[in-house]
Amino acid sequence: MKQTSAFLLSTVTTFGVFAFGGSNKKDTVIIELDKTSKIVIITKDKNDLASLENYDINRMLKDLNARLTDSVRYMEINDSTSYVNKKEAEMKNRKIDDDEVRIRLGGLEVGIDPDEVDDWDDDSWEHRKGWLGRKKITYRTDTAVDKTSYHFNIDLGINNWLEDGQFPDGSNAPYSVKPLGSWYVALNSVNRTQIGNPLFFLEWGLGISWYNWKMQDADVQITEGTEMIEFTEVAAPLSGIKSKLTASYLNAQVVPMFNFSKGRKKIVNYESLGFKIRRYDYKTGFRFGAGGYVGYRLGSHTKFRFKDNGDNQKDKESDNFFLENFRYGVRGQVGWKGVELFVMYDLNDVFASGRGPFNPETGENSALNAITFGITL
Repeated sequence: MKQTSAFLLSTVTTFGVFAFGGSNKKDTVIIELDKTSKIVIITKDKNDLASLENYDINRMLKDLNARLTDSVRYMEINDSTSYVNKKEAEMKNRKIDDDEVRIRLGGLEVGIDPDEVDDWDDDSWEHRKGWLGRKKITYRTDTAVDKTSYHFNIDLGINNWLEDGQFPDGSNAPYSVKPLGSWYVALNSVNRTQIGNPLFFLEWGLGISWYNWKMQDADVQITEGTEMIEFTEVAAPLSGIKSKLTASYLNAQVVPMFNFSKGRKKIVNYESLGFKIRRYDYKTGFRFGAGGYVGYRLGSHTKFRFKDNGDNQKDKESDNFFLENFRYGVRGQVGWKGVELFVMYDLNDVFASGRGPFNPETGENSALNAITFGITL
């Protein structure tokens, strides 16, 4: 059997089975790939071995496979620097000065070096290009930046409600919702806590949301009757322009997530004039999860815009409109890199029991459940 030998001088990263020699001898690392193949690395000490992580092993092995032939069975790589991943090496060798001030907010970290800021007058401004000589470095890491990280996001979506699992417009009910215009907006303070395996994290936090239900028929005015919420079609000379019900809630949510980017996080660094801005991006792969939420109603109002004999008029009323004060439901999320979609479904009724809109087909008050689809920014 032919054997091929390649001496990789200070150009191999660390993986596999390690065997370290004594303190007065060079350390030897043996990496057994399979029954017939192994890589032997000889270094001065364990610290030198750690420095080999900066090298691009895939590129090195491709070059070896291309150059080694039946006639060439020995190759020595002298210019090992050509295989150095410069960005990776530069980031790993970076150290934070004792005097450097760091400010951290969620996925953004700002560092200020007072010594470099003091040297602004000594810098040659003529040689600076772009954003004051900005230097950008991007890399990815498998190491979690923090066990729990803070984020702020915005949910944008559209609302509707279901009656016995069906949308009301299927029966041409007066409380049918026009999805386009029935906007959902939420401002969320979210924490992501890594739990054990990098594949799993918990997303939890608080937020404020606004539900808007816009009527499909602009002539339908929403009012609070004595016994129930009423959806009444106005008659001439009134002509509806827009009719909607709005409710705001304070919410708490918990969503367990599976992250198939295997914990890798994209890190982007900007440096200029003593300022260092580091941004951590956790949205680097496919992820999905499902959880729950609870909410408490903060306020609600109706708005009815109409024409009266050709004159534009607006009627706005604030009340509870028999809305439930508490809401709870389930939330599902699925994302790919920087895009994340969500769906929410209230398990309890929007209106209090027996106070929902009257359904002439059943002769009973309708039980409506809110449903929302949208995107997280």
